[in-house]
Amino acid sequence: MQFQRFSDGVVAVRLESGERVAETLLRLLRAEGIGYAVVSGLGAVSQARLSYWNSQSRQYEAHELKEQLEVVSLIGNVTLRDAEPFLHLHVALGRQDLSVLGGHFNDAVAHPTLEIWLQPGNEPVRRVPDATSGLALMELTERG
Repeated sequence: MQFQRFSDGVVAVRLESGERVAETLLRLLRAEGIGYAVVSGLGAVSQARLSYWNSQSRQYEAHELKEQLEVVSLIGNVTLRDAEPFLHLHVALGRQDLSVLGGHFNDAVAHPTLEIWLQPGNEPVRRVPDATSGLALMELTERG
């Protein structure tokens, strides 16, 4: 992985072929002390694990993909869950026939590269358990 932090705080990240995306990003987030960021990215992967949130069972249904895929869009955020960086990402992946798959991003293997931009915020945002949904939701300081 290579990365560069710009004067406005944005961090550009380039993952190398074969690197696991989630593990690599989480390592960088810990090292740089990032507690909140907006995430976007594009590139390609050789395999991916996506999930679909089933609101009836309150479980994620995982799907493994083992093929070369274009990352058409990677979007989401970084927050803190139990004081550790937590990725909440969604992804759209393009197949060779130009069909697109999408869902909740669990992990992937970059190939040949994946470019990610982190736009950190000034304050950390924490996730807390929500009894209604069964999810860990962002705890924000203001209410409308």
